[in-house]
Amino acid sequence: MTKKIVFASGLRLVIEQMPYLRSVTTGVWIKAGSVWEEEPLAGISHFLEHMLFKGTTTRSAKEIAETMESVGGIMNAFTSREQTCYYIRCIDEDFELSMDILADMHLNSVFAQEEFAREKNVVIEEINSYEDTPDDLVTELMPATMWPHHSYGRAVIGSRQTVEAMRRDDLVSYWQQKYQPRNMVIAIAGNIDEQRAVAAVEKYFAACIGDSIAIEPSSPQAVSGTVYINKDIEQTHLCLGFPSITSRDDDYYTAAVLSCALGGGVSSRLFQEVREKRGLAYTVYSYNASFLKSGSFAAYASTRPKNINQLIQVITAEFKDIATKGITEDELLRSKQQLKGSLLFGMESSSSVMNKIGKWELMLEEQYSWEKSLDKLMQVSREDISRLAAKLFVPEKLVIATVGPQQDNFDLKKLF
Repeated sequence: MTKKIVFASGLRLVIEQMPYLRSVTTGVWIKAGSVWEEEPLAGISHFLEHMLFKGTTTRSAKEIAETMESVGGIMNAFTSREQTCYYIRCIDEDFELSMDILADMHLNSVFAQEEFAREKNVVIEEINSYEDTPDDLVTELMPATMWPHHSYGRAVIGSRQTVEAMRRDDLVSYWQQKYQPRNMVIAIAGNIDEQRAVAAVEKYFAACIGDSIAIEPSSPQAVSGTVYINKDIEQTHLCLGFPSITSRDDDYYTAAVLSCALGGGVSSRLFQEVREKRGLAYTVYSYNASFLKSGSFAAYASTRPKNINQLIQVITAEFKDIATKGITEDELLRSKQQLKGSLLFGMESSSSVMNKIGKWELMLEEQYSWEKSLDKLMQVSREDISRLAAKLFVPEKLVIATVGPQQDNFDLKKLF
């Protein structure tokens, strides 16, 4: 059971005790991501995540890395559209050390000018790497096309132009504004008791003060259309999708089951129709991405350019079939069991549990319960699937993004 403590500063702590493990994973979650960025500073949340590892008033970047690796700890971070998280997984006996380092990075980073300049080049190379990876590129093209005038449509990493234009003062100002106690959650999962966790937070994060909190983002206006980027590669990569539900929607678990049935594994419709029956693609899958104010439901696949029209027709036919006929009882049961297994397997990992309880508390202000999640998952019915599929898979809302060696003209009205 997840326990929650709110400190006088507004800082929230969520703890999940897992006494059968020898590990503890601690994550510092901040409501800072691309959705809250101003366009001239697009990518600053991600850039700041990088800079937190580049030295504090007491440790150099090398010392931060060496301190954790010398005790076998694993340290990393990620930035998404709606949050930033940096975390450490370590042996339970090294928990206090991990808290010391996380707090040091959070409170005492110096953002040295030489490190700032050097990291700009690193992030630009990361952007170059992402643009050289067509499956990553095409899955970012779809939201950019779906939400062209909203920050939900921007790449989390930013662009070369925005990164190159950033100044150290911009970074420091953003850090001071966002990295405040009312805008963050500390999530701890593993072999740790409540008293020890609370004492460590009180000791190491006592200097975390401030009243700032991120406001709710606005709701984006979705549009349909197609987008293409030319790349001299062997395959055409495709991302095809529709606007979807928010993370607070009652149909959240229905969307998960729907995605699983459509393209969540080797027994899914897309895998069977696209790969097994027609040999059109090696990789094909679907996913639902839900955010505070919107979401996207999409399918990805890649194929030889001459087959791209056939691939799109096969995928859209499966969307249409589920929207009009729903899924079978066997598909429903199989998808729910697959998701149940994934859910329960995740509860055996301190890292997975930390991610769940941290994100739920930060974004939804709810305590995560795998029992409640499992109950909601198992309550999903075929009628729920049919209703949601008919609501989402509307031809007028379709977005198609492709990356490949040649452009094809798609008539969206003829695909459904």
